[in-house]
Amino acid sequence: MEIDVKSIDHVLTTTRSVRRRLDLSRPVPTDVLEEAIELALQAPTGANSQSWRFVIVTDPEKRARIADCYRRGSEIYARGETGLSRIGMTAADALEGPRRSQMERIVPSAVHLMERLQDVPVLVILCIEGRVEREDVFTQASAYGSILPAAWSLMLALRSRGLASAWTTLHLLFEREVAEVIGIPPEYTQAVLLPVAYAVGTDFRPAKRLPAREVTYWDRWGERR
Repeated sequence: MEIDVKSIDHVLTTTRSVRRRLDLSRPVPTDVLEEAIELALQAPTGANSQSWRFVIVTDPEKRARIADCYRRGSEIYARGETGLSRIGMTAADALEGPRRSQMERIVPSAVHLMERLQDVPVLVILCIEGRVEREDVFTQASAYGSILPAAWSLMLALRSRGLASAWTTLHLLFEREVAEVIGIPPEYTQAVLLPVAYAVGTDFRPAKRLPAREVTYWDRWGERR
């Protein structure tokens, strides 16, 4: 079968975290979610373990409790009390040109999602079997490398079907509390939470990114073509 490169490139370059343009009033059919997950299961997985799990949350009360954890996580991040937030603040100081202007748009968008997460019709939490917090880098990379590609594939599959999602992890600051809400066993690690809804509009454009030549090295760190 001939591959439609143009269509594939379009989906790849217009899939990103969508927050303000999630349709909060339109239900998401179960069969569409299941179809997208079937495609996500084609993603690579370390040692062919396939120990991933997808938890779909549509119950309003459970969505509200997860959203509360997300908001509390957002507040901790905003206060600079996590390693990632400290790194992010340092990086933000160095941003120039399109990256700085883009960051200025992301902040209000993130606040909007924080305030409305409980209203998003579907929350999908992706998990992987095992706990790797105290393991070596190889083990951690292998574990997360077995679930994050599936999460990205799920976002792509949803995008191709007119749905949008957003990559979020702030709820992980209260991972055990979220696990209790939806019954995730303690031996499973939550990796990402995707708010899912139909997208409002279709005019998504490629994000502004640094040119590949500026972030690509050849044979040795810092060496460019």
